[in-house]
Amino acid sequence: MPKSPSSAVPPAVLPAVLLEPNHSLPLCRVQVTLRTGAASDAAPDPAVGLAKGQALDGLCNFATELQRRGAGGRSRSALDEAIDALGSSVHVLCWHDQVLFEAMGLKENIDAACALLADVLLRPDFPTSESDKLRRELDAQLDDLRDDDNGLMQRFFARSLYGSLPYGRPVGGTKQSITKYSVALARSWFKHYVVAGNVVFGAAGDLTQKEAEKLLSRHFGGLPSGPAHDPSFSAPKSASKDKDRDRDAEQGGLRLVLVDKPERTQSQILVGQLAPHWQDEHWLPLCVSTTAFGGMFTARLMDEVRVKRGLSYGASARLGSGRGRRALSMHVFPSAEQTGETLELVLRLYREWAEKGLRSEEVTFAKSYLQKSHAFTIQTADDRLNLRTRLLLCGMPLDYVTTFPDRVAAVDERRIKQAMEASLRPDNLLITIVGTAATLLPQLKKLPALKKAQIEVVPYDSY
Repeated sequence: MPKSPSSAVPPAVLPAVLLEPNHSLPLCRVQVTLRTGAASDAAPDPAVGLAKGQALDGLCNFATELQRRGAGGRSRSALDEAIDALGSSVHVLCWHDQVLFEAMGLKENIDAACALLADVLLRPDFPTSESDKLRRELDAQLDDLRDDDNGLMQRFFARSLYGSLPYGRPVGGTKQSITKYSVALARSWFKHYVVAGNVVFGAAGDLTQKEAEKLLSRHFGGLPSGPAHDPSFSAPKSASKDKDRDRDAEQGGLRLVLVDKPERTQSQILVGQLAPHWQDEHWLPLCVSTTAFGGMFTARLMDEVRVKRGLSYGASARLGSGRGRRALSMHVFPSAEQTGETLELVLRLYREWAEKGLRSEEVTFAKSYLQKSHAFTIQTADDRLNLRTRLLLCGMPLDYVTTFPDRVAAVDERRIKQAMEASLRPDNLLITIVGTAATLLPQLKKLPALKKAQIEVVPYDSY
């Protein structure tokens, strides 16, 4: 028989709950976020049962997914049935920066849904049968990924750009790491990381602050004590003092990783470099600049690649953000025959952007776009809760949710120029292409821009 979750957890006073109310519908969402995500796989604590320095890609994802597959004395099917009977949902989602445990349902059922979520978070059973099944599923997902050229591009790009840094680790693991997962490791991971100091509580929907705090205290007050386990990202520094960026600049040259996949009629191309940390003074000005260069349909990159030449259906640039330094990247997907021409154009546009900057009208339009489109990123209570949680985890000011348009308005062309000069490295880019090497190599070797580039060809099923 399933255990009684409500009686097993004594009430307790929890840290402040992030609440985003919305009383227009009787719907509620409750979430418990681990401060630890898949980034922990890069430098696991010996307490999880691995030798010091022994990384195991995907362990965080495996352990937390296994929590959802049997908990509180219920099998996976019984747990699913109990959740469905409430018309609710309970999810566990893993990313590099965090793991999210959430329950959603009608207000009249949210207490019962939280009881089931508490079982998943606090009382997982870690059934061996589900562990074996999960390993097979994760292995099959890697096989499926090899049919997704865009996913392959992202995977190989991250490994090459970040290397041994946390974001270089695949959330879902590798063929080699999956074989090493075990119930014992999952239990050790759970015991070490699912502790009171390592969680952030949040709620959205038809709840008051008092109701949310009472609900979470009743069901999650039994979290064992323990400290926060933030992933081992380098501390953010100003661009002028960032040793990592100085090291990047000293390496010099372009690197090209060609992921060789047979019979491709189209190429997936990702070009990029490490970018400033989200907390860096140059991040927001560079965000405005990147938006003007390739973050809109009317941006320079899209206009030159698609509108004027029809080389790719899409052409975009984006600036990442997170708990560590992310990438500034450009994505295009031309036909195999036009890959060389397209790449040459993208590299030229990037250099012109870095060396000649932007026109005043481009900056003005990009700022207006960012200010007006921000409303779409916070239009629902769930959106605002997700953003506030992420801001908290990343050490960003929580008022960023509401002050972002004003912050953008304060960015001037002088700050944009400084950010670009401090950050952009047109001579030091990583290029990742998924395509057929026999078709692409003759084109690529003729490009003047790649004359001194380091070119590596890797089989698509090698990682």
